[in-house]
Amino acid sequence: MGKRKFSGLEITLIVLFVLVGIVAIALVVLLATGEPAVTKERESTNPTQQPDPEPFVPVCPDIPIAERVDCHPEQRCLARGCCWSPLDQTNVPWCFFSSNNGYTVLKCLLCFSGLEAQLKRVNSPSLYGAEITELTFTAEMQTENRLRFHITDANKARFEVPHEHVNSLTSSPNGPLNYELELVHSPFGVRVRRVSNRKILFDTTVAPLIFEDQYLQISAKLASDNVYGLGEHVHQNYRHDMNWRTWPIFTRDSFPNGGTHNIYGHYPFFMCLETDQGESFGVFLMNSNAMDVTLQPAPAVTYRTIGGVLDFYILLGATPEAIVQEFTELVGRPTIPPYWAFGFQLSRWDYGSLEEVKRTVERNREIGLPYDTQYTDIDYMEDKKDFTYDMVKFKDLPQFADYMHEQGQKYILILDPAIAISKRINGTYESYDRGAEVEAWITEADGTTPLVGEVWPGATVFPDYTKRSCIDWWVDEIERFYKEVKHDAIWIDMNEVSSFVQGSSKGCAANKLNYPPFTPKILDDLIYSKTLCMDAKQAWGNHYDVHSLYGYSMVLATDEAVKKVFGNNRSFILTRSSFPGVGKYSGHWLGDNAANWNDIKWAIPGMLEFSLFGVPYIGADICGFFDDVTEELCRRWMQVGAFYPFSRNHNAQYYKPQDPAAFGADSLLVKTSKHYLSIRYTLLPYLYTLFYKAHVSGDTVVRPVMHEFYSDSATWTVDRQFLWGAHLLITPVLDAGVDTVKAYIPDAVWYNYETEEKITERKQQVDMYLPADKLGLHIRGGAILPIQRPAVTTTHSRRSPMGLIIALDDNNEASGELFWDDGESRGILVDFVCVFQGVLTMQVQHNGYVDPNNLVFENITVLGLSSPPTAVSITEGSSVVAVPEFNIQYDSLKKVLYLRGLSMELGKSYTVNWSSVISDFERIDCYPEDGSDEAKCSSRGCIWQVRGKETHSKVVVLTFSKDHVVPVPLTLPSDPSVPESRRMYRVQVTQQPFGIQVIRNSTGTVIWDSSLPGFTFSDMFIQVSTRLPSQYIYGFGETEHASFRHDLNWHTWGMFSKDQPPGYKMNCYGVHPFYMGLEPTAHAHGVLLLNSNAMDVTLQPTPALTYRTIGGILDFYMVMGPTPELVVQEYTEMIGRPVLPAYWSLGFQLCRYGYTNDTEIAELYRDMKSAGIPYDVQYADIDYMERQLDFTLGKDFQGLPALVESMRAEKMRFIFILDPAISGNETEPYPAFERGVKDDVFIKWPAHLGDGIVWGKVWPDFPNVDVDESLDWDTQVEIYRSYTAFPDFFRNHTATWWHREISDFYTNTIKFDGIWIDMNEPSSFVHGTVGGKCLGDDIYENPPYMPPLESKHEGLNHKTLCMNSEQFLPGGTPVKHYDVHNLYGWSHTKPTYDALLNVTGARGIVVTRSTYPTSGQWAGHWLGDNNASWDQLYKSIIGVALVSMFQTGADICGFFNEAEYEMCLRWMQLGAFYPYSRNHNGKGNKRQDPVAWDAPFAEASRDVLNIRYTLLPYLYTLMYEAHTEGSTVVRPLLHEFVNDKVTWDIHRQFLWGPALLISPALEKTVVSAYVPNARWYDYHTVPLDVRGQFVNMPTPLNKINLHVRGGHILPWQKGAKKIITHYTTLLQNGLDPADRLRLGHVRVWGTGSIPITKVSITYPGDSGSLTLIGIVVVRLLNSILNVIKLILLNNFVVVGRKPCISKMVTLQETEKHTLLLM
Repeated sequence: MGKRKFSGLEITLIVLFVLVGIVAIALVVLLATGEPAVTKERESTNPTQQPDPEPFVPVCPDIPIAERVDCHPEQRCLARGCCWSPLDQTNVPWCFFSSNNGYTVLKCLLCFSGLEAQLKRVNSPSLYGAEITELTFTAEMQTENRLRFHITDANKARFEVPHEHVNSLTSSPNGPLNYELELVHSPFGVRVRRVSNRKILFDTTVAPLIFEDQYLQISAKLASDNVYGLGEHVHQNYRHDMNWRTWPIFTRDSFPNGGTHNIYGHYPFFMCLETDQGESFGVFLMNSNAMDVTLQPAPAVTYRTIGGVLDFYILLGATPEAIVQEFTELVGRPTIPPYWAFGFQLSRWDYGSLEEVKRTVERNREIGLPYDTQYTDIDYMEDKKDFTYDMVKFKDLPQFADYMHEQGQKYILILDPAIAISKRINGTYESYDRGAEVEAWITEADGTTPLVGEVWPGATVFPDYTKRSCIDWWVDEIERFYKEVKHDAIWIDMNEVSSFVQGSSKGCAANKLNYPPFTPKILDDLIYSKTLCMDAKQAWGNHYDVHSLYGYSMVLATDEAVKKVFGNNRSFILTRSSFPGVGKYSGHWLGDNAANWNDIKWAIPGMLEFSLFGVPYIGADICGFFDDVTEELCRRWMQVGAFYPFSRNHNAQYYKPQDPAAFGADSLLVKTSKHYLSIRYTLLPYLYTLFYKAHVSGDTVVRPVMHEFYSDSATWTVDRQFLWGAHLLITPVLDAGVDTVKAYIPDAVWYNYETEEKITERKQQVDMYLPADKLGLHIRGGAILPIQRPAVTTTHSRRSPMGLIIALDDNNEASGELFWDDGESRGILVDFVCVFQGVLTMQVQHNGYVDPNNLVFENITVLGLSSPPTAVSITEGSSVVAVPEFNIQYDSLKKVLYLRGLSMELGKSYTVNWSSVISDFERIDCYPEDGSDEAKCSSRGCIWQVRGKETHSKVVVLTFSKDHVVPVPLTLPSDPSVPESRRMYRVQVTQQPFGIQVIRNSTGTVIWDSSLPGFTFSDMFIQVSTRLPSQYIYGFGETEHASFRHDLNWHTWGMFSKDQPPGYKMNCYGVHPFYMGLEPTAHAHGVLLLNSNAMDVTLQPTPALTYRTIGGILDFYMVMGPTPELVVQEYTEMIGRPVLPAYWSLGFQLCRYGYTNDTEIAELYRDMKSAGIPYDVQYADIDYMERQLDFTLGKDFQGLPALVESMRAEKMRFIFILDPAISGNETEPYPAFERGVKDDVFIKWPAHLGDGIVWGKVWPDFPNVDVDESLDWDTQVEIYRSYTAFPDFFRNHTATWWHREISDFYTNTIKFDGIWIDMNEPSSFVHGTVGGKCLGDDIYENPPYMPPLESKHEGLNHKTLCMNSEQFLPGGTPVKHYDVHNLYGWSHTKPTYDALLNVTGARGIVVTRSTYPTSGQWAGHWLGDNNASWDQLYKSIIGVALVSMFQTGADICGFFNEAEYEMCLRWMQLGAFYPYSRNHNGKGNKRQDPVAWDAPFAEASRDVLNIRYTLLPYLYTLMYEAHTEGSTVVRPLLHEFVNDKVTWDIHRQFLWGPALLISPALEKTVVSAYVPNARWYDYHTVPLDVRGQFVNMPTPLNKINLHVRGGHILPWQKGAKKIITHYTTLLQNGLDPADRLRLGHVRVWGTGSIPITKVSITYPGDSGSLTLIGIVVVRLLNSILNVIKLILLNNFVVVGRKPCISKMVTLQETEKHTLLLM
């Protein structure tokens, strides 16, 4: 056959195929080195992968001793290829692994859900033989916080745990990953990092991976040595000792006597607390084979297991508590037992007879012991056989449950797994026979012969609960036995599985399963000791693999039986052997402890560990199982056992009885047992609620102190105390003969539960006195604990009235929850209770259950109330009822309020209000000036009383006056009288003292109550105080605030407009005496004081607010909301809606003070264009002027007009600055001043003081001088600055003059598009006037009361005009500058806005520095001359939120000082979402514009600004809505999610309108952001399946976190370098064709995974037809993203056909999705 020739087409195709292959390989390599899973090559000590023909020589690294990993030498070290280095420490490995061992990565693929790699073993000696040469490594990024990596044989299946819950999970990340996986190639290793701080959490490169058939080893270095978990063992402390401790894990029936041996459960899970910030991670190895785990000081962990695979789950959390939540999400949330299971329980092994059981029951009933449940152990059975009872000693057992039920009690019996093969006394053992018939037993190695061992009944077989026929048999046997002997729950024991012979009655064969080459350090060093042969067969596999799953599989089978027997009623299971996931079905007790003081201590770490393992229903045998107990030990154990979740007293055969009554009815043990069990029963509603939270969220119940106080390192080792939830601290006595214990009091307010008194200690160890009958019990401040009057059983207590214990925290607040149902079946009622300063809100969240007992809340106890209430009222709906005085008690010594005899029905919502007499928090300062003393106070008729270091007093003087009225017009209803029935409020006037109360009708909340002492009204001092409904107050300005919500801890804020850069408590540019208050019911209101004089406001913890002003009148306006957003809308309706800025003004803007000439601006413009950075507006600061004179052009800026024209020709915009001060020292003609003098526009002295201009000094220099800038500032001002005059903008002819000057400048000098007005506080560089001597009465410069203003000691005229200066209102009325100073910027703004509109003929924008309410009608605002520092980022969010009524922003990257690279970049990202987005810095600092840094900075700036420009249609729409409706643009989270009180304190994130959440990086740490309760989509990537919680958001340097809220449609437009088209009539007809918007792209998020097959667009009511030229549907990673991007290729006009017509895009799939575009 001849050679075949290829055609030209074939050759072309072959070439293309080769090229595609090369590209594919390159892409695979690229993907394999990308994020979030990256791969790296480590330096290899043996770079070749081929077997080395030379003898293996270990390469021994020089590593710290703490990092040595034991090579298990046994006899030979070097022969194993390990390193030998003996030491004088025997516990440190002398033989450790070399670095040329383990595996290398052959190939790696980045796949859809993670990473996949093939590993090959490095040629090295074997440890135990049967080494596996090729492995497969897979990594799955399962959720944002959960990573799974899995290592197994590449060529042969191995045993893997068939976990019921884990195998059912189908999850994928719903947001950015909080971890990063790094795969190291040679030798193979895995590193897991926390994205937020790049910290390595888990690093397996510390030692080689060993993977042999029966020996798997992997080590990992950990992020810290705070390690908790691993089990089951007796750990004498909760935090692990990392000093070379090895813990075996393999289920075993062994006594928990404090050794390091393995006992009942199998838990290869630990948690590691990384830092005192709370970040934690958990590590779970899903492997059920025998193993041991070594902890060493590196810190590091080494796992050695003898089978299965390495299947790791790495869990990340922000707190230790979050790790438990993550773990239980993985293995299954805990069960919630029936309510009665939380009652006290009694048991013992071998009562001897049912009569003795009843005698025990009766004697404990007779003493009135709270007691719910009685057990019988195996002695109830006939010869200890399951499903039988002793017909002689327990002949009446079938009736025993009824006997217990008659008194509201329950009965539980025990079942062991082992089934006797012997017959019963009177015949066949039917349970065995039925099991044998279905082959229910574990077999020997042949798979046929039942394996026979020995347990309590003698020779036994063992059910194989992994086999379906066995499960069915087990369920059937339990159902049969229940019909014979009623019981209420099942206790399963001996299920490790335990056998009293080694392996089997025949022994065990000598094979590798029964005698593996390596045996972990388990008890007896024999793997089948006290259990079955490892080669026994079960349905899941060899017993070798599934031994530790025996208890788990028995629980699963028993759960099926329980559901079959009890139906919808909840029962519970109690198991001894367990595996992760058992908590989903069962509780656990800590096994067969002993009556000694060690075991009472070690029970607490044991309970804490099982809380960590997801088994919250946990406890130890109270008073000990083995040995006779002393009265003292049993008494102390009964005290602490009353607070075990599973509270059972249980002891063993042959020991004396230890039930409480056995110690005598009058014994101290009985008294203290009854006392603390009564407290337990009182608190059962709280405990039950904790279990509900565990069931739904995975919260812990018994909680380590460090879970709540992880920032305090002293709590990391606390394990002799524990918490119930977050709020109840239990401190027991755990040693003999002591009455004082060392107790740690965490950093919180705490109240002694029994005395109800607040303790003074916090964050310290104390000697706590606990006499023989006492336990330490403390309630944490901030808690509301639901309680119920106790009874001797839960059956009876559940019929009793309920109550609340309210423990106030430092802020006098508290919160809590109540879950309630019938205790056994379904039906839910969740009651949320919270207290905000004297108002208790009880809000039913979901009511699916009506209690038949007509339960009511009868009593409320309030701990820590500083003063007695004057009145208490209860509101339900619109009904308000006063609580009678005889139902109100107050203990003035304890500071406790008791409300008794209430009848608030469970299931209804209420508010309870109490108002107290004046306490320290309610004192109104009578002498707010400095230097108060008793004489000065008394001279004012006030009371002088000292409290510590603070002085507060009461005023009894009351005077009235009237003065200046603010000339700021408001928009008010023409008819202010509204019928009372339509008002949202009612007003009441009090007489003694005089005051006004404003009450919200719908809730009864008093939102304003000025009936407080201290009301003063004099000519130059007015004071009024009001109580506030809560501590949640927002507003007042302008000054820098460190938080959005005000701190009410005696803070005073001065308000007086001043040229003052932002600083703490420094009054700045504007004055805004307006605040918004939130009420406990989540309603909102706003209050404006229309007063333009200097003032201050004091906020105090009462909560209360005091206004002090030095003139004018009190003119208050209140808006009632009731939502925060409506408050703003109603407020702007009154003061004027914000101006609608020009569309181009929403683009990015650049400015600096310090451009040297116009060439520098031209070069900047060129560089910005070259970098492709979106950019619309260029500014010129005062340096463009000649000597800083308004309306002039400097010699170095003569080319600026031409530059501006060329920029405007390219659709750029130009804004210039104007200051109000006009130079009066010119030697050349200066029309602005000359015409101003002629028109009499400047502020002067009053006629009686000389009628001359009040001269100041600002920026203009004298003519013909050279300024030496090396001189100090004051000298420069004195010798270089010219005299300046200040226009009086109140006067109409001043506005005319100002308009003419602007018009002439526009016409004759330079074109512009907007005006920036500055220095209009007004600012002057001299104090008052040139020479510093203000004319007239000094009392106006230094009034009798001076608010706490910046430089108040200098007088009101500091850096401004004299207060005696005279201005004239538009009508000609003269006013002192003293009264209108704060209005100067306001008066300057409207004339500027009017001039701009008239001169340019377009909207443009005005940006002003000084503002007052109503300024937003004409101008935007920037936050002034800020500093280039990190704190200014988050403070700018607060500032923008506070003045969200108009277009606002901060100088991006800071005005003063030099910006730092990362800070400036983060600020660019944040500033891209300021409504007013301008980068501006000051003279003398290096440039900070986006092209002044480097290419990555410019790229990141371009990227984030492109997002802004894409979303400008949405932003412009928000601006339009603000203009027409008054809604906010930058929106605090609380405006949208006011019912979520977490949002009330959030100020490091913000929204654009309702739909875009911005969570910027504000510092060099992780972004911890709150995700409100809504559906959110990451703007960059995927849907975010998180809501109502804080999450750590990975934020690399080139990213800002943006999330789009589900349920919203955001209009967007393809980004551009600048905005080139005006869209000023967006929603109108008649647009020119060139201006019509065309729909190009529609993105629909959240559509699911069903393919879209058709897209149609229709026009409802439109006769026109539409034909799509083409549709391309693109899906990107749809199963994760759920995002559809529709590219509509026709010219579909959205706007312009008909006004506001609806356009519908229909996505047809199984369900119809409709997108409505408006």
